[in-house]
Amino acid sequence: MKKTFLITFFLFSNLLASQTAVKDFFKYSTLYTSAVASNPMYAQEYWYVTQGGELSNYTEEYPFDYTATLGIRKVARYKYENRQNRFYDGQRESTTALAASVGTVKGFEYLAQYDLGRQQGRQYTNQRYFLRYLSKYFIFKGEYRHQGLARLDYSQVESRVRLHIGELDFSAGIAGRLHEAYGYNPIADYLSRNAWWDLVRAQGYEDKYYGIDYDNDDEVDNFDWYWLDPDGERVADTDEDFRRYIYPGIVNEFNSSVMDSLGMFGSVSAIVGVDYYHYSDNFWIHSWLNVLPAHVHVSGDQVYSYRMVSGGNWIDHSGGFVLGWKLGSNWGIFTETEYMKYWDKNIYSIRAGVNYQFR
Repeated sequence: MKKTFLITFFLFSNLLASQTAVKDFFKYSTLYTSAVASNPMYAQEYWYVTQGGELSNYTEEYPFDYTATLGIRKVARYKYENRQNRFYDGQRESTTALAASVGTVKGFEYLAQYDLGRQQGRQYTNQRYFLRYLSKYFIFKGEYRHQGLARLDYSQVESRVRLHIGELDFSAGIAGRLHEAYGYNPIADYLSRNAWWDLVRAQGYEDKYYGIDYDNDDEVDNFDWYWLDPDGERVADTDEDFRRYIYPGIVNEFNSSVMDSLGMFGSVSAIVGVDYYHYSDNFWIHSWLNVLPAHVHVSGDQVYSYRMVSGGNWIDHSGGFVLGWKLGSNWGIFTETEYMKYWDKNIYSIRAGVNYQFR
């Protein structure tokens, strides 16, 4: 009886503890969803005249742009960050804590957000999943990012030791990443061994030779090719028109297909970081830098690894800088910069300005 009681008490205690842990984990988090729709960017009219003088309007007409968002977040702000909206909608609530290696509070912070949208006729999805645990001496972080329009897709898990000295934070550890075959250009590789028209002929396009008699003297003064798509529809009157307006879309599909067939690549990298944060009512500065200087390839075809296609070791890095300064009671200046260079992908944003408040 005593043994049964102890087992029951142990299980009940663990259940309460787990419920408390789950409750604490989600405490202060926000679940949000939103939808935004707007008219597309106006496209300049594009008229095309065939060799036979037939006029066609090739203006691209886009359907309306939209973004639908679903997410949950628990990310603490720095003191210089103001809450932008009474409600979260996932559209403008970016925060420095997601980019800096050290957050403002100890414990767990997280973000999970999924966007489905359309921009200028292109369907896309964006996903970001972020989890960080910060303690006095350690940092653990996991992140997955997929940006459909920028074709950025990677996962990163890192573990670091942390040294906090005054307003400075130093950290060092290792990071494991899964990513696409960045640095490899399938179409460039293909064209180094094949003619450009081989690719489109293999997909069912057909080119037809024709002569041009400019002065109607029954003598061919020039020649060209018109192109038919796989359905037999005429899509271009000249080679130049085909390469300018049709070929880019074929190349994009070819590159995407080859990249998808290569799968994901895995690497382990050393990572070091430094963060500096100072805040007062009239002046604040926050800067951070993370550097990944050395890498080991662990999975995927090494022939297409970034080390092989880029010609050796490389240095990835990310950083940012925030400065705000109130110059007296009326004037103020600010600047915010974020930059990330991973493999051959560069993502950055810069904002700066001057505020004057009338009194």
